[in-house]
Amino acid sequence: MRLAIACQAALAAAVLAGCGGDDGATGGAKPKDPFRAVPQDTVLAPTDKAAPRWEPVVRLSGTADATRTVTIAEDAIQWRARWRCAAGRLSVTVSPRPRSGPAGTSGACPGTGRQAWVTSGRQALRVQATSPWSMDVEQEVDTPLHEPPTAAMRSDGARVIATGDFYEIERKGAGTAKLYELKSGRLALRMEGFRTDANTDLFVWLSEARRPATTRAAFRSPHVEFALLKSTLGDQNYLLPRGTEAKRVRSIVIWCEPVHIAYTAATLRHDARA
Repeated sequence: MRLAIACQAALAAAVLAGCGGDDGATGGAKPKDPFRAVPQDTVLAPTDKAAPRWEPVVRLSGTADATRTVTIAEDAIQWRARWRCAAGRLSVTVSPRPRSGPAGTSGACPGTGRQAWVTSGRQALRVQATSPWSMDVEQEVDTPLHEPPTAAMRSDGARVIATGDFYEIERKGAGTAKLYELKSGRLALRMEGFRTDANTDLFVWLSEARRPATTRAAFRSPHVEFALLKSTLGDQNYLLPRGTEAKRVRSIVIWCEPVHIAYTAATLRHDARA
C-alpha cells in the first residue's frame, strides 16, 4: 500500500493544550509554531512512571443478580466498570467501600453506564439486574508496559527486516524499533525499551522520511498515522495495516496531535534481503 500523505490543508490557528504544549490562552502568549524548534520544557530523566493509561482487568456478564470478585493492582491510580444492560434497571455496588466517591450507582435499561473508584486489591462487585448485562472492568496505571513479543513474532517464518533507535526531535526518545515480517506476510512493529516524555495524545506514524530531524520534515513527509501510542514507557507491539509495503516504511515517528509536534523518531535500517 502506498503510504498516504496525512497532511491536512492547514494547521489550526489555535493550538490545544496537551503533550507539553501551550494553549496561548493567558498573557497573550502565542501558540507554538509546529515548524520551529520547541523549547525543552522538561528533561527526560530515568523514571518508572509512564503516562497514565487504561488497561483491561476482566470482562463480566450475566442475566440476573450476581456478585463477582475482581483484583485491582495495588499501584493502580483508579479503576472503573463500564456496563451495558438490556431491560429494566441495573445497579452496581462495590465493597469494601472506596476511599472516595460513591459505593455504587444505577441506571435504566436498555442503556450503558460507568463508575470509577479509588481502591485496590480484591473488590466485590454486586450487580442487581433483571435482564442480560455485560461489564468491562479496567484499571488506570502509570507503570511501564511490558508486552512480550507476540506468538506470530516468535513463530517459525517470522523475521526482523529492519531496526532503528529512537532519537530526539522535539522531545527526547530512547529504545529500539523493530519491523517484523510475519509468516503470513503481514508486517508488525515492536518497540523495545521505549521511553519518551510522559504525555497523552501521542500517535505512531509510519513515515517515508529517511531521518526526519524536525517537526516540519516529519509533517511534510508522506506518512500514515496508524495507532495511538500504547505507553510512553516500555515494550509494545503493533500490527501494521494490511498492504503496507515494508520498503516505504523508512522511519517510525511519535507525533503529538493536539500540539502538532514530532516527539521522537527511529530511522529504520532495512535488511538487504528484505
